[in-house]
Amino acid sequence: MLTLGGAALLVVGGVVALFLLPDEKPAGPLPLGAKVVPRDVMLSVTLNTEASQWQKLAQFGTANTQKTLRQRLQAFETDVLEPNGLSYKANIQPWAANQLTMALLPPTVESVEVQSQQATIWVVPIRDQGQFEKLFQTKLTTARSAETRTYKETKVYEFDGDDGKRYGFTTLENRWLVFTEADAPINAVIDTHKGKPALADVPRYQDALKEIDSEEAIAKVYINVPIAAAQMSRAPLSPASRERIQTVQAIGSTLFLMDDGIQFKAISWLNPEAEEKLAVKNDAKDIAKHLPEDTLMMTSGGNFQQVWRDYAQGNLAKLVFPLNPKAWNDDLSKRTGIDFNKQFVNWMDGEFSGAIIPAQDKNNQGVGMVFLAKAKNRTNANQAFQSLDDAMRDRFDFLVAESKIENKTVTTWKVPPGLPIASHGWLDNDVAFFTLGAPIANRLLPSPKQNLTQAARFQGATTSDLDPNNGHFYMDVPRMLGLLETNPLLPKLTPETTKFMQGIETIGVTAAIHNEWSTRYDIHVKLKKGS
Repeated sequence: MLTLGGAALLVVGGVVALFLLPDEKPAGPLPLGAKVVPRDVMLSVTLNTEASQWQKLAQFGTANTQKTLRQRLQAFETDVLEPNGLSYKANIQPWAANQLTMALLPPTVESVEVQSQQATIWVVPIRDQGQFEKLFQTKLTTARSAETRTYKETKVYEFDGDDGKRYGFTTLENRWLVFTEADAPINAVIDTHKGKPALADVPRYQDALKEIDSEEAIAKVYINVPIAAAQMSRAPLSPASRERIQTVQAIGSTLFLMDDGIQFKAISWLNPEAEEKLAVKNDAKDIAKHLPEDTLMMTSGGNFQQVWRDYAQGNLAKLVFPLNPKAWNDDLSKRTGIDFNKQFVNWMDGEFSGAIIPAQDKNNQGVGMVFLAKAKNRTNANQAFQSLDDAMRDRFDFLVAESKIENKTVTTWKVPPGLPIASHGWLDNDVAFFTLGAPIANRLLPSPKQNLTQAARFQGATTSDLDPNNGHFYMDVPRMLGLLETNPLLPKLTPETTKFMQGIETIGVTAAIHNEWSTRYDIHVKLKKGS
């Protein structure tokens, strides 16, 4: 999968925490909620309930993001407990373990009548049965004159909330208290407890989590990729894309609080039944050294040819960036006569990078995009660029001219009245570049005196023990937000997204193929310190 595709899902996905009950037998890295949450859950988030951890996190970000975080963390109390005269500190904390699992259960054919959208399941492990029974008898069973019913020999209490939703809760072996929003989800949890497959039974789940688990982690997340893909996609997936995505079992991540923000250790893994195996090649090295230190955003990888072919087959990244390589190639061929797959992709089997950089130092008003690719065959690459130049000149009346920068030949495309819009050339013997937008070839040639790999912001965002690795993603968030606000040609973020992003300084991702069935990611999100 593309580094950025996996990273985006993980960063957006949320956070989870893992803390085992003192009187439980060792259960490896699995949260206790995984034993009763249904296997087909879309998203599972387990949060550490130690207040000090979240107070530390709340010190980061802007005033708006701090307020949003507090609201999200208090959602369980405000939506479920307070309307029933309860509080977490007084009525839950005395008996609950220091973890709280939230899961999203997608609707099924059987449940769609009462569950048209994803339903939230809350699982609270019971630490002190005496304290729990005291609350259960005096508070929960009488809350809102709760109605009772029995499902598979398990008593279920239900009531209508102030938000108009129907809530239900039950206890399982006096070990778990389960809250849900409707009949179908709580029945599904009881079915799981009675023997249906649970989240803990997901193939390779425990083996994968062992790779990223740590006593220092305060949170953990699980994303069921096939189900999440179906929910995320705005249009029906093609049979090929659906089949391809089914090969990816899940994505898991643990979260650590750092002095400057949040560190994610994440892993994605394939379904054991998938015929596909990952090629354990981590060939990304130093292509970022060709970019200037003030680069706003970049992504890189070890083999563009492999990424393009994977993308064309329908991998997960298409849900984040809905590009259709075949349609793109067909359109390019129709307009220019260029077959990108045959004339370009065939020689691009080495490192690559795409980046956005300012045209001038410290100036975000004029920016350009650049694509770098190592070439195994420079002759084939030159022939491909020559064909593209001819097409631009003959079909679109572009002015195609050559110039020199530090004895390097740069070919520039211009449109009347001589406005440069693109350029290409070679940075050294085997790295080709192509730029689009503001003229930025002079930012690449000669080699930057201070390149991106030397920048403290980049180093802080991409430092990782994944060495060797298969590429990076990096974003200077404040400057990218400034660019999006001032450039009318770029898409606009929603107000909610902008508010969230304003609390972030940098995002950095390092990816590596771990073995033939899993890929590891280190994600560092540097946060602003609140006032």
